[in-house]
Amino acid sequence: MAGNSAKRKAVQSEERPKWVPLREDQHSELSTIARELMLARSQKTERITENTVIRLAVDLVIRYPDLLVGDTEDDLRTNMLDRFEQLRERERELLAGGAEDQPGEGQ
Repeated sequence: MAGNSAKRKAVQSEERPKWVPLREDQHSELSTIARELMLARSQKTERITENTVIRLAVDLVIRYPDLLVGDTEDDLRTNMLDRFEQLRERERELLAGGAEDQPGEGQ
C-alpha cells in the first residue's frame, strides 16, 4: 500500500487544480457515480473520487473534441450527448447482431 501512496502523491504533484462550479444535479450525480465506482471496485488499491470522475470526463472531451459542436454551453451539451447516444445505440445494434451495414457506411 505504501507504494501506491507514493505513486499517487507523485501523480498529484503533476496535477494542477481547476475550480469548476457545478449545477446541483451535476454535483449529486457526480457523488453518486464516485460512490458506486468505489463500491464496485475489484481491487481496493486506489480511491475513486468525484475528482477522478471529473478528470475522466475531461480526458474524454480532450480525446474526442469533434463531439463538441455548437455556439453555447447548451448547444455543446445537447449535441455532444445526442452524438454520444447515437454511438451507443449503434454499438448496441452491432452487439445484438441486428444491424446490417448501411449503404455508404464503412467506405
